[in-house]
Amino acid sequence: MKKFDVHVCLVSDQAVPNFVPVLDRDFRPQEVVLLVTERMRAKAEVLAKVLSERCGVRVRQLEVADAYDMAKVGEQVFELLCDVDKEQVALNVTGGTKLMAIAAYGMFKDAGYPAFYFTADSNEVLLLEGSERVQLQPPKIKIEDYLKLHGYPVRGEIQNRLQKPQCQPFVEELVRAHGSLADELSALNFAISEAVQKNVQKNKQALVCAAPKSHNMQNMAHLLSLLEQYDLAEQKGEKLHFADLEARQYVGGGWFEDYVFQTVKSLPGVQDVALNVQIENAKADSRQHNELDVVVLADNVLHVIECKTANFTRSEAKAEEALYKLESLKKLGGLRTRAMLVSYRELLAQSRDRARGAQIDVIEQKDLKGMKTLLEKWLHGR
Repeated sequence: MKKFDVHVCLVSDQAVPNFVPVLDRDFRPQEVVLLVTERMRAKAEVLAKVLSERCGVRVRQLEVADAYDMAKVGEQVFELLCDVDKEQVALNVTGGTKLMAIAAYGMFKDAGYPAFYFTADSNEVLLLEGSERVQLQPPKIKIEDYLKLHGYPVRGEIQNRLQKPQCQPFVEELVRAHGSLADELSALNFAISEAVQKNVQKNKQALVCAAPKSHNMQNMAHLLSLLEQYDLAEQKGEKLHFADLEARQYVGGGWFEDYVFQTVKSLPGVQDVALNVQIENAKADSRQHNELDVVVLADNVLHVIECKTANFTRSEAKAEEALYKLESLKKLGGLRTRAMLVSYRELLAQSRDRARGAQIDVIEQKDLKGMKTLLEKWLHGR
């Protein structure tokens, strides 16, 4: 396989095209030179840190005062690399603006240096002189690396296991019975929410809530018996007592996150998938933190899924809140990031329109039976 000692990269919002060719051990250079405009300084710092820590290569940053004055940039680059054989230095033209990439390629070509273009979908490198293609076999990018590359380091450990694997039969029963137990689950969620709000004021954990009521006493009795069967909660008189905080959070919606996570994990072509990912913004002046229900990497593209069991037909505001969060989360992994809302209940027509306008995909109650197929098509752009 053709490889180079030095990669010269144009830093942009898209970090993956500069990262993957270095991640591949057979194509990995000894050194990476980053051409950095003032606007991309923060992105370059993050990329340099990940390249150094993850790939063990030397990284140098070269500030570019004018991205379109390639004659000046060329002088700086060639002076920096004057002691390296031209054939061992290659320009990665994948990053940067189109005009910057065209100008840089022209400058490198005129000076006799090779260049290549990386295609993220197929992990191929196209050498621009002679049109030779190199198929890379890099280790699969992990979610933690991907988020860090885009300025959102993960807080704590990545969770890639079910929260309560012993409760999978319970979860599957709730999904199968979405037509008959949906109202009972809504009543249960409402009771939990009320208890949490009251206990927050007292700075206490809400491990007890009012026993939920329903018009269909038989369905509610079945739901409460399931909670007891799986050691999640027990009814004592007019109160429902949860086994612990984890159980209460699981009953309040964590079970549905487990279901979506397990379904995604079973799909072909998934690079990495994680549950309840806590992220922070790498910018020093930012206090923006978020929790992502389910995060998936497929075809080097980040997919973010928000899982909800709330009754959105009763509260449009809750649907708006979920969609607004997803809209902001689409910025996490660059322009190609995709977002989806998976709802145990139906959405209002206006919420569907809002999602469509924001390019957020939706799976709702009527789609649950075919969710696996829908998720597979979504992950692979079909």
